[in-house]
Amino acid sequence: MDITNTPTPGVLTKEDTIEELNDVTRLMIDSYKGYKEASEEADDNFALKSEFAQRAEARSQLIGQVQQHVRELGGEPSTHGTMRGAVHRGWVNFANVFRDDEHGAMSSVANGERFLASRIEDCIEDGQLDAAGKSLLQKAHQDAVSACRTFEARDDR
Repeated sequence: MDITNTPTPGVLTKEDTIEELNDVTRLMIDSYKGYKEASEEADDNFALKSEFAQRAEARSQLIGQVQQHVRELGGEPSTHGTMRGAVHRGWVNFANVFRDDEHGAMSSVANGERFLASRIEDCIEDGQLDAAGKSLLQKAHQDAVSACRTFEARDDR
């Protein structure tokens, strides 16, 4: 697939790819920050602390890969999450949630991952990605779906 810088109907541009990748990057940064905060708050539950820390690290690596591809395309990668994500994290106090409602916490994490997976799926289906960008987002999609399943299974216990 050829990527040009000239907008032509039906022709993929570098700007299209960069915009799509940056949109998903902002959401992945939100989830990374959420996992990082959760791993810090889940100190009384080693299994969850470890799971959250591993998810944060994996998400951080994916973010770095997508940001690098945006740079390779000549764009400026997103380095901040969304306002919605910041507001959500502000409302969710993981220390209280885990202490008072682990079921609610697992459900919240699964819902966040489901939303991320859906948004990534939309980006892939839009056809605005080059081959490398599509491959990176397919990897990110698999990661989000895996996380969603993991936390749904924990929630069912």
